[in-house]
Formats: sequence, structure tokens, C-alpha cells
Amino acid sequence: MSQKSKKLELTWYNKDKSLYYDPEKKKYQWVDKKDPRVSEPRILLEKAVYGDKNTENILIKGDNLLALKALLPDYEGKIKLIYIDPPFNTGAAFEFYDDGLEHSIWLTMMRDRIDLLHKLLNKRGLIFVHIDSREFARLKMIMDEKFGDDNFVSFITVQVKDVAGVGQQSLIFDVSEYILVYAKDYKLLREEGTLQTMTEVEIEGFVKGYNKALLNPGKSKLIKTIQRLNIGEIKIYKCENYEIKKFRTSDSIDDYYKHFNNVFADYNPSGGTILQIRPEIPQKGLSYIEYIPTKGKYAGQLIKTYFLNGRIVAWLKEVVEKKKDGTLIKKQRLSNIWKFPNAALHLEGGVEFKQSKKPEALIKLIIELATKPGDIVLDSFAGSGTTGAVAHKMGRKWIMVELGEHAKTHIIPRLKRVISGEDQSGISKEVGWKGGGGFKYFELGDSLFVADDDLRLTVLNPKVYNGDLIRAVLKVEGFKLLNPDNALHGISGRTIAHVTEQYLSQDYVNAIVREVGDKADYLIIYAKTISSKIKLPENVEVRKIPDVLLKKFKV
Repeated sequence: MSQKSKKLELTWYNKDKSLYYDPEKKKYQWVDKKDPRVSEPRILLEKAVYGDKNTENILIKGDNLLALKALLPDYEGKIKLIYIDPPFNTGAAFEFYDDGLEHSIWLTMMRDRIDLLHKLLNKRGLIFVHIDSREFARLKMIMDEKFGDDNFVSFITVQVKDVAGVGQQSLIFDVSEYILVYAKDYKLLREEGTLQTMTEVEIEGFVKGYNKALLNPGKSKLIKTIQRLNIGEIKIYKCENYEIKKFRTSDSIDDYYKHFNNVFADYNPSGGTILQIRPEIPQKGLSYIEYIPTKGKYAGQLIKTYFLNGRIVAWLKEVVEKKKDGTLIKKQRLSNIWKFPNAALHLEGGVEFKQSKKPEALIKLIIELATKPGDIVLDSFAGSGTTGAVAHKMGRKWIMVELGEHAKTHIIPRLKRVISGEDQSGISKEVGWKGGGGFKYFELGDSLFVADDDLRLTVLNPKVYNGDLIRAVLKVEGFKLLNPDNALHGISGRTIAHVTEQYLSQDYVNAIVREVGDKADYLIIYAKTISSKIKLPENVEVRKIPDVLLKKFKV
């Protein structure tokens, strides 16, 4: 983080408190950041699989603060792209709080989640945060504080409405939203040159300036050989009996497309090698030069450059791509002003989501800029599921988290239609989507702990037992399941952990020691009730639950 960022401190929210959603009370709660309800890593309970049973795509229903903590052990530093669209209107998101607290509440929510997102993001990753004018200034301060202003990439303005469709109540019509873009390590991305800086724009009709086609280059003869500028031997050729077709706007567009590979524009060279050898180029008729560069991107390759009446020829096919359906796509440098009107959004995905559904084309552009097929895309404010739907169609792995019931009512139905190929809205036709793949649906497990108001103690949650208890203990203690189909054992390095709700006797310990055998150097057994007469080998340890866990969280 830069020195400038280190000096910046946000003081308008409580740094000792976290904000999480209490599903029983159905509202957000302020709790101490060390409270196990937010500090313990939750387990994810698989509820259903749709499509491919081996899929790595996952949808999680639950508070995203807890879900992100649950993802950390397996996904820290592995997410290539994060796109989030958090609630813009704090009054709508937290209607049970006084207006005077809204900014503090929103900032606290974002601070805690951005901290976790930063840990999940790959060192070559990018995060895009979608926001409106009410909170973007405060959000940028949070992002600068966590990511460092050296890792600020861009501030994108997205036009989402047309002025004609905006009500007349404002002095200045608000038609835009914004996206803040940060890198985990912007310097690394610049050094590697891996950032995408071009985008595609569909072109209708004739391309301006490209109004000629070279139908026949004719015969050519060598007229001069020169040595110039350390780029190797340059040969100059003159063409005879060539044929050039000129197009007018009244001509058939089909004829224009027919000659697509030969269409060109011509202009005067403005710099570099071409300008310096221009006096040697014939100023009338068609000619070309050939040379083999000894340096640079095309070193060792034969380069042929045409000239018409001394003006350099630029081929349409080098700047425009012709798609299978005949449409022309032009690549151009990407600016920080994007236009994605929301007029047809109700047709996308087959779901209604009036609050904040985003266009699939917008998410497609972001995914193209930041990822390659197979990379992982994360959206922890999933809404109607647009990010997952687009990532799925584009061959990326995805993770989505959504707190509301629309995880079931909107996202699952939408993704099922994507998998079946039924969804042909949004970008489906553009990317040739026919269906396939799958996703797993998870819900957050309950906390291991609950408060016993009568005893004024924190105790094990009676809802967490059997397999869920075992998985929860292993996760809290930092173990991964040794066998996903058998949750009794966890592993960390050469240490194996075993969790049981049964009474831990000498016979039980002996049986576990025999079962583990030489699979590990050290064995830790977690149990609720333990015999006082147990004798343990030197490489075996017994820990009592919940005592060891409560001590860990200092409850």
C-alpha cells in the first residue's frame, strides 16, 4: 500500500464491530468482531446439484460475510474476477435503522466484506464494484484503504438510461451508475502486459473510410532494394494491371461483405519506418514493400505492406472481424464511459428483478476484460444471478452468494434454464450457447455456538450435531476433510483429526489409532465426553469440545 494510503483512515464507522444478518431475527445485527457468530468459519451444506455432478460452480444462500469466511480456506488467492453490485440505497437496505446511521451502517458492511474479498482475489485478479452517486465517494475511500490507491485501475461511468426516459424532477438528469475497478497488484499486471485494453463494437453497414477493394494485385516487378534503419533489406515492388473496386453508399452491402478480405482504406503515413522510406515509394499506382524485421514483435517474419498512389493501405480485416452471421465487429480501445441501456432487461434470464438487474452484455464485457476460460468469477451480491449466468455461458467457473429468498425463486430457476439451453436471452446467441454444465446449491451451516441466557454462558448449538458438528469442528480447527464421503477425519499436513460425539474411552482411542496407522505423524481426537483413565501414545492428543473452541474465540 502506498504511503498516501497508509495515512488515510476512515473514522466514521466502528472498527470494533461487524454487521451480519441474523436469520432468526431476520435483520442485521451489530456484534463484536471476535464474536464467534461472525468470526468462526461456517460450513457449507450441500442441498442440491443441478446438471453436471462434477461441477465446480456453486451458489450459496446466506449472509455473504459468513459465506466469504467459509470460502477462504479453499479459495484464498484463487479468484480471478470479483464483480459485486451491493445495495445502493442504504435506506432501502437497512430500513430499520435511523437515517443518521445509514452511512456508517453501509460503510461497515462494505468494509468487512471488502476485506474478505481482498483475501480471496488472485494476485493477478481484478475487482469491479458497481455503485451509484450516493455512496461512490465513500466507497472509493474504503477501496483505497484496503487495496491501496496504487492499485486503482479505473472509474467507469455506465449510462443505464436515456435522457428521454428520465423524469423531470431533477435539475440535472441522473442517467449513470459507476464501477470502481481495482487490481490486487496493478504493477504486476502492467509489467506482464496481460490487461485487456480493447473491446468489440458491432458495425452496421459500410465502415467509414474503407471504401475500396483490391480485387487483383496484378503482376509485380522489383524496382529497388534498399538498406535502411536496421530493419533488414527492404524490397520495393511495382504492380501492373491491378484492379481496384470503389464502393459507394448506394452499393449493395452484400457485395461489400463479399469482398471483405480485400477491402481497404488508404492514408498518408504519419511516422516510423514507413514515413522515412516514403520518398522511395512510387507516388502513382499500386506498389508494395517486403522486408523481414530483425527486432520487435514480428522479428523473422516476412512483412508485405501495400501502397496506393504513395498512400499506405490499411486492410479492413485487420481492424474488423466478420462473424459467421455476417455482422462486422470492430475492435477499439476501451474508454471509461460505457453505455448499456436497461430497456430490454425484463427479457433477460426469464426472471423479474426490478431492484438492480444488470445487463448480460455489461457482465460479458467485464468477464472478457479480466478472465480467460476456466478462471473463477465471484459475485457475493448475486441478486438475480446475472453474473453466474454470463460466466457459465462464457466457460468460466463461478461462485455466487445471495442472502435473500430469490436465491431460490430467481437464481436457481434462471441457472437451470441456462444449463438446459432453454435460456436464449442476453448473450446466448452471441456466444452460441446451447446448454451444458451444472452447479451445486449450498446453504450456510448454523453457528457452533448459541447464548444460553439463563446460564449466561455460550454453549454448543444443539442444532449442530452428527456430520454437521464434525465438519464444523474440523473447519474451525483448520482441517480439510480427508475423504469428502466420510466426514470423520480431517487432515492438515501430516496431522489427522478425528471428531466424535461418542464417549471417548481407551478402546475407542485404540481403535482410531489402529485405523489411522501410518497415514499421519500426529493424531488429534476431539470429543464431548472423555474418560479420565485414558493413556495416550506420544503422537496422540485429545481435545474437549466445546472448551477448546470457546477458548479459541475467547468466549
